[in-house]
Amino acid sequence: MADQSWRRRIVVDMLFDIDGSGWHGAELREAGGFRWSGPGHLSILRVPMPASAGRGRAQCLLVEPDSPPDVTLFLNGHRLATRLQRSGSIAMLDFAWDAAAMADASRAEFWFHCAALQHLPAAQQGMRAVGFRLSTLTVELADDGPAAPARDALALAAGHAFLDHVLPVGTGRARLAFLADGAARRLDMRMDAARLGPSAQPQLNLTLRDDGSMLNVALSAPGSPSVQARLDGSGQLDLAAPTGLRDRLLVARLLASLPKAYGSWLDEAMHRAAPDAALLADWRRAIGRLALAAEAWLAARLAEEPEVFALDRSAGFAWG
Repeated sequence: MADQSWRRRIVVDMLFDIDGSGWHGAELREAGGFRWSGPGHLSILRVPMPASAGRGRAQCLLVEPDSPPDVTLFLNGHRLATRLQRSGSIAMLDFAWDAAAMADASRAEFWFHCAALQHLPAAQQGMRAVGFRLSTLTVELADDGPAAPARDALALAAGHAFLDHVLPVGTGRARLAFLADGAARRLDMRMDAARLGPSAQPQLNLTLRDDGSMLNVALSAPGSPSVQARLDGSGQLDLAAPTGLRDRLLVARLLASLPKAYGSWLDEAMHRAAPDAALLADWRRAIGRLALAAEAWLAARLAEEPEVFALDRSAGFAWG
């Protein structure tokens, strides 16, 4: 049999378990399964897939005389252009993205922002707020064929184990506030029950200030001096303090974990919200850039400074 090239395709069937938030329980309609979006305007699906450009289709079920849903779609904070087609009782939302939308991410986070909600009765639930019915989400990646086993897979596994063992961090539960600061935008994040190495941090306060050319970062605990960092327009992270190498590495790991903390906050805070999706997407992209820069900074230190492998794991985190 001749070898055939094929494109990797991933299908999320909403009838089964999903990774995300902002969806009602699975239901059956004739031979098709679906979930209503809601009770808030923002519904999220997370799909593990490699970094690649690609295209996709969201298949929505309609009931006459429903009009196609008014949905705005984002991928990792990047708004996607969509094309809507209707075929009988099915609406198909087609979209595509470039490699920048994935930017070395380990998973795709799709946001569906539904402009209008309606209240409909549900069995044993009374009235509930719903947006649109999503049946399947199909994505097709630009890269051909299955991924070959990575030659450095052992090194990657060992590296992750080393980081988790020597430089453990935790963001805890995040609470966010979006503010204006003159001509700049500011995001204040409070992280409860966080961790930096062996030191439990009952509360961490993180401030991100974006003036369009520079993202300024300040991290502190109550009663402690703040750790400062800057991300410039070229994606370079300047992290000079704290002075101890181990503590700077811990800060970099914490910054690299912010996209996950942001996603967890979205899952909790968007339950019944009508958010400014563009603002949320802007900060999702900014946090993604910061996380990538922090990972690059961390990788450079691991490669250039051999004393990293002889760090004292038991020493408490020092803010000064």
